[in-house]
Amino acid sequence: QALVIPVVSSSIIYNLRSDCMSSIDTDGMLIDKKIIFKRFTSIEHGDLLKISGLIVHQTDSTSAQHTFNAYNSGGNGAHFLIAKTGEIYQTASTKKRCYHVGRRIKSKCLTISPATCDKAAMQKIQAMSWSNKINAIDSHERAKNYPDRYPTNSEAIGIELVGQHVDDKNYEAVTPLQNVSLKWLVKELYNLFSLSSSDVYRHPDVSYKNPGEASSAAW
Repeated sequence: QALVIPVVSSSIIYNLRSDCMSSIDTDGMLIDKKIIFKRFTSIEHGDLLKISGLIVHQTDSTSAQHTFNAYNSGGNGAHFLIAKTGEIYQTASTKKRCYHVGRRIKSKCLTISPATCDKAAMQKIQAMSWSNKINAIDSHERAKNYPDRYPTNSEAIGIELVGQHVDDKNYEAVTPLQNVSLKWLVKELYNLFSLSSSDVYRHPDVSYKNPGEASSAAW
């Protein structure tokens, strides 16, 4: 069973911006009365050396506890989880990498501004079979620097919202209380890590996921 750490930090606490109400301690934990510590070292995979973006997910589970049970087994996970009733849990350190983005990222230029893509490279890639295409796009994108591509596991904080998928195109709606908490959390992370609204993405924008995931999330 994975270790769950109830964090009571005695570390030095610091703020990166004076307009931020919360802070990050030296263990990478967000210090604020709104945060419930439920850290799973089982979903932490090496160091997160920089933070370029935030990825908003839905869990495909019925409750926070169902997600915690999965985290006990290790593997995939995210840094924060927001229950349907709005409670915010920190499940991994912001100094540690989690597997939440996916193994393959999409082409940001194709999604947002096709005219800015490398035309010759994209023509070659588009002629490939589906599996070869997504591998080639991933390799092509990872050769770029952020923000010219989507953020990867190595530079992104993941935020999970408890919610189940309905079918191949839809997830259940994010609750109003979840969105209230998400807006607060995103604002704090903006300030703590010098991010902006252009650095926040829904999971299916970045990777090949159910297109309805987090579609009703608001921040």
